[in-house]
Amino acid sequence: MKKVMNVLLASILCTNMGIAQKETIEIPFFMDRNLILIKAKINDKEYSFIYDTGTTGLVLSETLVEDQKLKVTGTTTLQSPNSDQPDKVSTVMVPKLNLNGFEIKNLDGVAVPPQQIFSPNASGIIGLSAFKGNLVTIDFKKSKLIVMNGALDKNDKAVIKVDLSRAPEASVNVNGEEMLAVFDCGGPTEISFPMEWKSKLKLKSEPILFAKARTPGGEVEVYKSQLDGTISFGSIEFKDPNITLVTGGFDAINFGSPFFQKYTATIDMTNQLMRFDAR
Repeated sequence: MKKVMNVLLASILCTNMGIAQKETIEIPFFMDRNLILIKAKINDKEYSFIYDTGTTGLVLSETLVEDQKLKVTGTTTLQSPNSDQPDKVSTVMVPKLNLNGFEIKNLDGVAVPPQQIFSPNASGIIGLSAFKGNLVTIDFKKSKLIVMNGALDKNDKAVIKVDLSRAPEASVNVNGEEMLAVFDCGGPTEISFPMEWKSKLKLKSEPILFAKARTPGGEVEVYKSQLDGTISFGSIEFKDPNITLVTGGFDAINFGSPFFQKYTATIDMTNQLMRFDAR
């Protein structure tokens, strides 16, 4: 369990990313545990990348950077939300990335040790900003990312307003109280709360420890419990859902991969909106 509510926050964004496409492009994906993996070509060599709504920008393994002899342009910091100590990493430039016909040129990214990619089968992580200017739909039924032009209707009851400056963040209602939530399609659990919020929650059962995990910020403990009440946002409502509580100083609820697999999720990068449709 390598990733628990873990959001890589790069201090840089990809430049010249998200050029609006003139057609709909479908990018097949396959799963590695809770992670979405897609194929991408750099200089006509194909690599597997994690597509992760919980990551900002482009993260590359140092192995790929060396293999492609990518230009190192400087340094920046990369930080996990439950760590006070950011890591210093190299910044690199990728001349062109091709995702099944979706081409992005002159990308800025960061290089990290391979073990920070979360999957031995992947050479990097592609975050939200790669698709800036487009609609991106995660369709688990067809195992595809669908990239297209267009916009979501902000008045649609299934659409919620999100802040995309990091991972998608939105306010959700928990038993009548508004709380911050992050939508991370690579997260391993369906609905996780920070353990520090336990006193705010009405629970049907005392949390029980069932796992420990490592994140870049250190070891965390994961507890199971059941909420007494409802969580709602948009047209979605969970009644007495099973939840997990995670130690480590996180600051938001996390909706992870098991949640995303129950819905078709569409992200409007331009207008900062998301829509969830039950599968």
